[in-house]
Amino acid sequence: MKWNLRKTAMAILITVMTVTTVMTVTTVTAAENVPSPKETYRIVALGDSITVGYEPGMTGKSVPYGYVDRLYEQALFHKRAELANYAIMGLQTPGLINLLQGAADGKPLKAADLQDFSSLPDGVPQQADSVALKTQQIATDLAKANLVVMTIGGNDFGDFIKTMLKQSTEDAKKYVQDNFDSLMNKYTTNLDKMIRQLHVLAPNAQIILADQYLPLPTGHALYADLSAAVKKLSGRLTEFTDGLSKEGIPVTIAPVSTKFVNNETNYTYIALFDGNDNHPKQAGYEAIAQTFAELIWKQYLKPAPRAADVPLSIVINGKEPPNKPTTVKNTTFLALTDVASAVGANLKWIQKTKTAVFSKDGREVIITVGAKTIIVNGVTQPLDTPAYFQQVGKIQKTYVPLAVISTGLNYQVIFSKKLMTAFINS
Repeated sequence: MKWNLRKTAMAILITVMTVTTVMTVTTVTAAENVPSPKETYRIVALGDSITVGYEPGMTGKSVPYGYVDRLYEQALFHKRAELANYAIMGLQTPGLINLLQGAADGKPLKAADLQDFSSLPDGVPQQADSVALKTQQIATDLAKANLVVMTIGGNDFGDFIKTMLKQSTEDAKKYVQDNFDSLMNKYTTNLDKMIRQLHVLAPNAQIILADQYLPLPTGHALYADLSAAVKKLSGRLTEFTDGLSKEGIPVTIAPVSTKFVNNETNYTYIALFDGNDNHPKQAGYEAIAQTFAELIWKQYLKPAPRAADVPLSIVINGKEPPNKPTTVKNTTFLALTDVASAVGANLKWIQKTKTAVFSKDGREVIITVGAKTIIVNGVTQPLDTPAYFQQVGKIQKTYVPLAVISTGLNYQVIFSKKLMTAFINS
């Protein structure tokens, strides 16, 4: 289980984050098998440090790459998407209930209004403050959300684990047997209140909550006992969410714990019992993202392998074009016909002037090979890097700046530095 937060002097001050750098965020029309015009898949993330994407060594300037960031990439493989991450380091279930109540009331809060963060490392209370102030925006984002994802509960078991660790192995085993059920019942009672509250705020959202993984090596004396507790909790959560689903509340448990079994050393920092850290490694965060993605889309996607001379991948409406992109002066270019086909635009080629005319749903972009201007809906705009000819096998193809055309046609362009992939969605 992801139990208690790392108690070192590691400051972390992370607010709403995404892994991506936004190149262009716009609105556009649909092609076949893609969203209808202006449709955006909106994800809201809530919860604790796992949803933050925390790893040992992070500072306030670190950019997390956790399961939420990967899940956002998965959404971009399917359609245009937006992400708002309101996770808080060290958050417990009652703290999340208080945050949601603040959102319901439209009342900005402070960290102390959520829970007591005073025992946590420097930076954590400030990060909690920064999120608690955003309750009105949280309410707005939840009202529009299609998906809410969460990890919450590990910190609820913190005192239980601390007490257990002070005892001998046999006493600790008995302590688990005697006390785990009551703590689990308290946790699920809080969850019930929290999820009902969340459903009111996000009435159109699918809600997915992760169960708890166990960051403990298989050879540890308490592994079997705590594994049994993890399994019992997972079963209880499934029964609990099944009951809510029957009431019309669309909530599902992501069985993260099953992917961590026998992978604890590879997936976590596995330092539960020495007071250091129990967060996922990058492999663990990917396993969590895979679990969520398989529930939502039945698959976990990655860009196709790139040749050494290909600088980045391009995914347009979920597909990678046949001709690989090139980069000139930090501008990404793609074959003209690939662009037209991928974005579903009409294409007219004027041979005499070497001019391409893209049009779709009343929007028009005109670009001429070698020209330092582009015409977007009748307005001439400067162009730093002109279109050019490039030989592809025996065929000479016209390469055009992808971001400029996508912007002109009002498409969403998101760049993931971790994947070195540009997602273009209508």
